[in-house]
Amino acid sequence: MFGFLKNLCKSKPRAISFYGRTDTGMVRDHNEDSFCSLRNRRLFVVADGMGGHNAGEVASRLAIESLLEFLSEEKIREIRGHDQDIHQSMLAAFNHANHTVMAKAATDETTQGMGCTMVACLLDEDRLHTCHVGDARCYLWEKGSLKQITTDHATVTYIHKTDANNNEIQVPRHVVTRAIGFHSSDGPEYHKNILRPGSRVLLCSDGLWNMVDHTRIEQILLNASTPEKASETLVEAANEQGGRDNITALVIFY
Repeated sequence: MFGFLKNLCKSKPRAISFYGRTDTGMVRDHNEDSFCSLRNRRLFVVADGMGGHNAGEVASRLAIESLLEFLSEEKIREIRGHDQDIHQSMLAAFNHANHTVMAKAATDETTQGMGCTMVACLLDEDRLHTCHVGDARCYLWEKGSLKQITTDHATVTYIHKTDANNNEIQVPRHVVTRAIGFHSSDGPEYHKNILRPGSRVLLCSDGLWNMVDHTRIEQILLNASTPEKASETLVEAANEQGGRDNITALVIFY
């Protein structure tokens, strides 16, 4: 009886608005990014594919599909309100996605070596649960300040090339150290943050943050009147800077 009354007294989840946009960019001929936003589950995901031909596109789509399969509506109803259960379930969902993508790559020659980076967030009341592998990022904007929640699982190496004058130069190369679709001794990374009214969350692929610096992202989130305006402006800003990769921006207003 008391449990029933407690459930009746629970307040409705705070209303949120969100919008996602993905774009091929100015250089690539196809888009290997994927994203999803599910209002009923309050679950949001961005994946950035890697692999030859269309394999990266397959990997990012399959990773998200398998993550959603694991974090079903029933599963989320079961874990909602329990931080530790959400933590463990998100890690398990990423591992499930990893096994699924690896299994597909092992049985299909056209997708061998495929993989993707991925970031997901689950909103539970005022708590933002984030999980990721690779360099797909989650940012949290509040009180006019932007902070990067996720840590890039990547290193910078240098390759030798010659310039137009035949001079040898060192060119930095961004190498991802953790991804869906590959064996790794390190698993996905998890974070929990408290959201306050007015907070704004950005999930994005590296095609955005490689082109648009931290200050510019902060300004766009500050000035945007809607998540749609924020996402569109972020993608436009990346393309204005050259759009060297696929670009995905998913924005949530809390």
